Amino acid sequence: MHLYRLGRVSWQDSQLAYHALARLGRQGLILCSPGEPYVSVGYFQDPAQELDLEHCRRQGLPVFRREVGGGAVYLDRHQLFWQVVLRRDHPLVSLNREAFYRRFLAPVVGVYRALGVGAGVAPINDVAVERRRIAGTGAGEIGDCVVFVGNLMRHFDCTAMAQALRAPDSEFRRSYQQYMERELTSLRHELGAQREAALSNDELCGLLAREFASVMGPLEPHDMDDELRRAMERVGRRMLSPAWTYQPRRTRPHRKVKVRAGLYLHHWLQESPQGPVEARFTSLDGKVLEVSLRGPGGELPREASEYIGGSVGALTKALSAMTQGLD
Repeated sequence: MHLYRLGRVSWQDSQLAYHALARLGRQGLILCSPGEPYVSVGYFQDPAQELDLEHCRRQGLPVFRREVGGGAVYLDRHQLFWQVVLRRDHPLVSLNREAFYRRFLAPVVGVYRALGVGAGVAPINDVAVERRRIAGTGAGEIGDCVVFVGNLMRHFDCTAMAQALRAPDSEFRRSYQQYMERELTSLRHELGAQREAALSNDELCGLLAREFASVMGPLEPHDMDDELRRAMERVGRRMLSPAWTYQPRRTRPHRKVKVRAGLYLHHWLQESPQGPVEARFTSLDGKVLEVSLRGPGGELPREASEYIGGSVGALTKALSAMTQGLD
């Protein structure tokens, strides 16, 4: 099994390398960090629905649509990427999904713990310190391979992420940023700025390589060879094109954004015969934590309080009834 310690690379190569490796049917672990900030969206996402594309354009933030799942995320040099590529016939791929995630998140958890950070797996595929998320992941099938990717979080720029997000209004964006600041963490936050800065990427890559070798077997250092470079160029011609990046998806009428495992922010707006009905709510594990409702006549605080602690499904069903004039 090959180990590709690529170091600091262009933002394009930080994504194209694992896509190309998978297209070649070659197995390995890639470790790298992007030289420039950018935003990546999941395979099933539509950038126009997930991102404030005008803001991204003004800030010079490139947008990349990857072939693995997960949500929209702001990426920069303060994140160290790990990217696992395995052929579908590899014995570890036969594990059920939850067992696969648990097996391949164990090395990431091991690195954090070696650094004195009490991280653990947050089902199904997050890494968290207590409840606070400290790593994002994505998985998918590319060619004849299964790919699982994620990051080691030195620092996360919640402001940049909130600004890049498409939000119905400034209130939603502000709420999202505040939730991220409470519910996400990083090496800098856990260890302090001085200790985090003292850790080199080489040191962190060494820890990641050691921990992943305990799962994947011996990892042989390998340079980016000509075959891989040519494959990256081929993949790049397709994946860096506007036709691929901005491929539209089915329009979703309501907004739902993940903060961490189980925690989501929602915005629901629909017309009724009497006027618009709007709901803003937060859910945890499918239950409503906070909610505000506004009907054609203004705020509905008493009605809103009835849904706290109830299911998201019950709330959205009630909202649909309101818009039809049945409630």
